[in-house]
Amino acid sequence: MRITIGIKSLKEADYFLHNGADEIYFGPAVSSHRAAFSKEQEIVSSIKLAKKLRKKTLLALNEIYAREQYGFLLAHARRLAGNGLDGVVVRDIALLEYFNKMKFRSDFVSSIMCSCFNSRAMEFYRDLGVTRFTLHSQIMPEDAAKMVALSETIMFVPCLFLEENIVPFCFFTYPGGPGARRLKVRPCKIGFKCGGHDYRMLESNLYFQAGLLYDFHKLGVGWLKIARQLNTEKLVSEFEITRFLNLLLEKGLDRKGFVKAAAEFIARVDFNKYGSSYLIKPGTDLRARRS
Repeated sequence: MRITIGIKSLKEADYFLHNGADEIYFGPAVSSHRAAFSKEQEIVSSIKLAKKLRKKTLLALNEIYAREQYGFLLAHARRLAGNGLDGVVVRDIALLEYFNKMKFRSDFVSSIMCSCFNSRAMEFYRDLGVTRFTLHSQIMPEDAAKMVALSETIMFVPCLFLEENIVPFCFFTYPGGPGARRLKVRPCKIGFKCGGHDYRMLESNLYFQAGLLYDFHKLGVGWLKIARQLNTEKLVSEFEITRFLNLLLEKGLDRKGFVKAAAEFIARVDFNKYGSSYLIKPGTDLRARRS
């Protein structure tokens, strides 16, 4: 599988593109955005570097934005596309419709937070121009065969990232999100309703999660995704783990052998030494790690 990773600086783009990433993605250059570039020119430089190395780039517009922001986002995306941007990750149907109305064409990628849980939903998004789909953590391999056959798909590495069950059309989907810091509790905590009851993700352990990764690989999912974050050291570690697990998959181990090797490897990793994913400012010297 190919690897796509979220970044926030040219230094990170240089490190990951030279060390095995097939694609980088990033948020718009606005100071309020989570783990985002500070300047648009730095995004342009990252796009040009990726082009030079024959790698791909995506602009992640995977939030619910106010209507008055659409014009800025469209102009931003168009400038980046003019510099070689390959595609745009979109979560909001209204933003997709706006891009179509304004005749902005790109390779659109669905966010994990889209309500896209089956092939019929995929067909709806395909009509809006979406060409690649991020599978939600709640979708099981046995339910995804038709989805994977219908279009190119992406998945987060289950052992490293499981998106919790959230309402996808809420503005405040994660701690620290736009406006969320003013709230005392995390909004949208209840999640979806199914038959009058809260629908929750399956409880799982590392063996179950490693099995999911193996099954989706065999099913034909083409991309592994690593979430962007402020903690650069943790991001580098997750990237290295993803590359290792991907190599294990490519070696052709049987399911039992892979699950045991992957789960026991992850169990030995001490992520606590990196601190919180979103509260520690980046300070890693990536160039020193390239050796």
